[in-house]
Amino acid sequence: MAQGKTKRLTLAIDTGGTFTDCVYRDGGRIEVLKLPSTPEDPGCAILEGVAQIVARLGATEIEVRHGTTVATNALL
Repeated sequence: MAQGKTKRLTLAIDTGGTFTDCVYRDGGRIEVLKLPSTPEDPGCAILEGVAQIVARLGATEIEVRHGTTVATNALL
């Protein structure tokens, strides 16, 4: 990648009780990274997913959208 060139990535993350799902677009394809959730500290699985995807794609600018089924399921 040329120096100074920005590679943008939009990443959607859902934190569940068992898995943390990361959905992103790589070229024209939608990709999913599924990681075990870390209930003691949900941020750990989120940061691990972001790190893996950024390393894979070489993104320099990231927009993260986060939701959680843990809270939704607790309300239900």
